[in-house]
Amino acid sequence: IGICTLDDRSGRLEVMMFTDALEKYQHLLEKDRILIASGQVSFDDFSGGLKMTARELMDISEAREKYARGLAISLTDRQIDDQLLNRLRQSLEPHRSGTIPVHLYYQREDARARLRFGATWRVTPTDRLLIDLRTLVGNEQVELEFD
Repeated sequence: IGICTLDDRSGRLEVMMFTDALEKYQHLLEKDRILIASGQVSFDDFSGGLKMTARELMDISEAREKYARGLAISLTDRQIDDQLLNRLRQSLEPHRSGTIPVHLYYQREDARARLRFGATWRVTPTDRLLIDLRTLVGNEQVELEFD
């Protein structure tokens, strides 16, 4: 049995894992790593707070891959030129062969369109990809889409 504390600076939660879960997810247990836990939450009579028995843990990259339904890139007609499109391709290229479709939202004054990249352009939405794209086109113009 293992016990760890999840702390998101707004609250803390004691998480208990039985031996099988601890062995399976031990590689994820690092200080300051963002984790998503699923399991059973109950009241802790001893501390007066909540406690969790975790059945599954995943890091943020795994959660994005599992739950994201698309990577949205929003561009205006004033932003788009050959240089931007080449840099966009260069940013996406190393992350291809993932499972997340890429959607380009194109906006003009009089129209808006969603362009869906082909299946060969599905990406793995890593931190590096999101940082690169946000640096290229702007923080507010790159989002992961969820249901």
